[in-house]
Amino acid sequence: MKVDNAPVVLRDRQLMYIMAISLVLLLSIILFADIFDNLVFGISREIYAGGIATVYVFINIFRFILDLNYFSYTEQGEKIVIHYFSLRPFMQKRMSIEIPKANLIKYQLTKSFFGQKKQLVLYQRVNNKTAKYPPISISALNKTELNDLITSLNVISKTK
Repeated sequence: MKVDNAPVVLRDRQLMYIMAISLVLLLSIILFADIFDNLVFGISREIYAGGIATVYVFINIFRFILDLNYFSYTEQGEKIVIHYFSLRPFMQKRMSIEIPKANLIKYQLTKSFFGQKKQLVLYQRVNNKTAKYPPISISALNKTELNDLITSLNVISKTK
């Protein structure tokens, strides 16, 4: 079983570049076009520019809170291998987790921020004790990828 959201990450990156370029173009047009010298629909150019910039900032704050990750999950023989890194700017530390299937005790899915922020927490047996991994954001997974991940983890955790 393999779950990989690389196409979603690529589309997300493209969308963010398009949004940034669109912001610059729209603000340039609004601030320098002659049509906005007078009030348009009773609104000044500064209000238009501020509104567009505010929407852009709120979209980026929402994405920052979600902490979208590139996520790759693979079952390789007797191991589970997870690679992930954050899509937040300046926080692209690549992480990897390898857990023998026999040592996986359980997993937990948590939802927060109105059900939009989803995280995966894994628990592993180490020297007869339970070790908890830090939460991994899986908010960028689509429903099919999320269902495949849950199905795979259910099968592994029930075979004990």
